[in-house]
Parts: sequence; structure tokens; C-alpha cells
Amino acid sequence: MLIVAGKAKFETVEEMEKVLGAGQAMIAETLKEAGCQDYTYSRDITDDRTMRIWELWDDQAALDFHFQTPHMGVFNTALGGAKIADVSVNIYDVSGVRKLM
Repeated sequence: MLIVAGKAKFETVEEMEKVLGAGQAMIAETLKEAGCQDYTYSRDITDDRTMRIWELWDDQAALDFHFQTPHMGVFNTALGGAKIADVSVNIYDVSGVRKLM
């Protein structure tokens, strides 16, 4: 299992709103993909210019397929036009899961 987690800080709230708008279609289509267990973007509650990224994938093959989808291309176009101040996204390889609650 892979977790993709990160954040993007935009120069303005308006820049982030544009990307979040494009992200709605991206999320809807990505959740239909085989191997995608969870996929979302959200506004950080402590900074209205920061978008949090959270993805959960069965394996690298599913994630690689995701990178080649048409909706990824559309979203990358929207993201490429945005004024981003800082971005950090990591992939975590998970060997096991324990239920906390």
C-alpha cells in the first residue's frame, strides 16, 4: 500500500480556489480508478492558502496508471497555471495497518 501525502501553499486564496475547483472533477474520476482506496484535497484549517493532499493506493502500478489518465492531464494544466509559493508531496510505502479507532 502507498500513501501520498503533502501540501501546496498558494500565493493567494484565489489561486487555491481555482485549483480546488479543478480538483473536484479530478477527485471524482480518480476514485473510480482500480487500486485507488482514497483520494482527496482539502483546505488546511490553519491556513486558507494551503491545500492538503491525501491519497491511498494499493500499489505503485495503480499510482503509475493514475499518472497517465486524461483527468490527471487536465488537472496538471490547472495546477501548472497556478501561482504556488511552496509544495511538498511524499510517497510512503506502508507495510501494515493497525486500527486506531
